Amino acid sequence: MNDSRQITTLRAAAVISSTIIGVGLLSFPRYMAVAGNSAGPFVALTGVLVSFFSFWLLASLCRRFSTESLFVFSRRLIGRPLAMFFTLIIWLIFMTLTGLTARQFGDVATSVLFNKTPIEATIFLMLLICQLSARRNIIKFSYIHFFYLPLIIGSVLVTILISLRNVDLLNLQPVLTAPTASFWKGALEASYLFQSSFVITLLIPFMKLPKQAVRAGAIGIFVSGAVYWLIALACIGLFGAEETKLLIYPTLETARSAAIGEGFLERLDALFIVIWVISVYTSIYTTYYLASYLLQNLLGLRDQRMTSSAVLPFVFVIALLPENVFETYTWSLMLGNVSMLLLLGYPMLLWAVYWLRRSGKRGLS
Repeated sequence: MNDSRQITTLRAAAVISSTIIGVGLLSFPRYMAVAGNSAGPFVALTGVLVSFFSFWLLASLCRRFSTESLFVFSRRLIGRPLAMFFTLIIWLIFMTLTGLTARQFGDVATSVLFNKTPIEATIFLMLLICQLSARRNIIKFSYIHFFYLPLIIGSVLVTILISLRNVDLLNLQPVLTAPTASFWKGALEASYLFQSSFVITLLIPFMKLPKQAVRAGAIGIFVSGAVYWLIALACIGLFGAEETKLLIYPTLETARSAAIGEGFLERLDALFIVIWVISVYTSIYTTYYLASYLLQNLLGLRDQRMTSSAVLPFVFVIALLPENVFETYTWSLMLGNVSMLLLLGYPMLLWAVYWLRRSGKRGLS
């Protein structure tokens, strides 16, 4: 096991960050504007804090069993049948999440990039690339994320910083608003983008310093959270909350408005959409890898290479089930609600059993 502990804290943070920055990048400001109007950036910040609490609960438990993944030590805590049941539910969640994310990618790609290309072809090619990548082991998986992250963050930040020059501060006032039902709904929707940080359960057994898993997650979540917050700030500050609500992909419109000099650097949206495709790949790659690993764990296989092929047709069918982009969004929200309850409730159950068993041993001694 010591030879396999090659993932550093920084690389683990890179995996989490590049996973979170994904398909929601283009439409995120619109949902924040709907939830909080000019206080949309504050809604986004609240969502980041909610997601970090959920991550802390999970990572602080997993690092106590640093030589095993969640799906191994949970069998000892709550018994094999119940642990396998929860593993099956989590597998279904990440299967569905992969399919819906691929569908969202297909919807954007066919409307912005490939107008005459069938959406089925776009989705299948993305899933095929992820399937081939998922045959790699966890060490190479982390290297792929670590390689792409600077490119993703660097390009997004350059576009945002250029756009911030044209921000009208009046569009961002009032900065704070009284928390309403819409505010908290928007914060929860923002936190759904961070649920793929669940990948830390696979990384901890391979980390050089597993005790720093929470630190790795904090870096990854707050770096990606800062990106989303800046995007919401730039879009709402540039267009205003009411106009942002009317834009399908406000981040793309922000990139189109960004320019340097007269004719020197214009139409940054072309560069931005290329980086967006890479960020979508890293996001789908992670959820696809999780689905393959979970199926391998359920079937008791040695590695995920065979299951990565088995997952492909199921994910492809899930991606084609929604009739349109609105149905895809509705399904994504429903999945977010279910996964939030499970990914928050399951670690709490394991924590409760862990402390009960630990206090029982102290009582006997």
